[in-house]
Amino acid sequence: MIWLIISTLLAASVTWLAYLVKKEKLKQKELRNDYHQELEALKEIQKASMETAATQFDEQVMRMNDSYQREIEKLIIENEEIRKNYRNQGEILTHQILENFKADLISKKIIPPDEMIIMPNIFIPEGNGNARQIDHLVLLSTGLYVIETKDWTGHIVLGLTRMGSHKFSFLAELVDSEKEESIVFNRDESGALNVITYENPICQIQQSAVILSNYLEGKDIPTWINPLLFFNDDEKEVHDWSDHSIVKRLTNKEQLQQFFINELTSKNRIYGAFQLNNIKHQIENAHYI
Repeated sequence: MIWLIISTLLAASVTWLAYLVKKEKLKQKELRNDYHQELEALKEIQKASMETAATQFDEQVMRMNDSYQREIEKLIIENEEIRKNYRNQGEILTHQILENFKADLISKKIIPPDEMIIMPNIFIPEGNGNARQIDHLVLLSTGLYVIETKDWTGHIVLGLTRMGSHKFSFLAELVDSEKEESIVFNRDESGALNVITYENPICQIQQSAVILSNYLEGKDIPTWINPLLFFNDDEKEVHDWSDHSIVKRLTNKEQLQQFFINELTSKNRIYGAFQLNNIKHQIENAHYI
């Protein structure tokens, strides 16, 4: 009887264990199926994500290419405009010097981008039906700077008068008795000496500053104008005999850049970005002739 009971219990235990093993196997199979389903789902999500990322990357590359192409086209147009607007190579060189200098000032955080405006080859109405041409006008927080560029090569005698012509006695009868003149001595390709006379550019730029001041004051804009005479050719030597002291004379790009740095670091702010933009707007809307 006891053995029967034991046999029955063992049989029941074996059956129960078999049931548990079978149940566990079914559970493991379900887990494997769930795992494979999740893995496939993850693969699909990853594939979709990669396809989306690839599409976004392609779109970004296309946008960058379009942007790059637009910048190239913009630079080409700006370059053509510069060449159309400028009368000579010297003015183009001055423009490049000013633009490079502005970029350097911005990168060093000396100025914000909207507080230096470079306006090339502008024309200001004189009020008599004529217009005054200005090579460059630089708008800064410390004032307005009128730049007259001279791309002269050779020995430059600036501000020669009959009174001072004893230094060149043979020129005494040729020099104007009333106004200063400039003379440039240089040699041509054959070695022959060339002597060229010009009206003193100092007087020219002073007149330009006065005309610009009158025009802006007529628009109720207070003006602080600084006239600059810039000799930008490397192969020259300037002999300055002029008595005029208002116009600043600069003979190389280092002097030009140092002048502006001194202005920005030693002078008080006169204009803000809004005022500078307003001045630019008024000049752009002048009635050019």
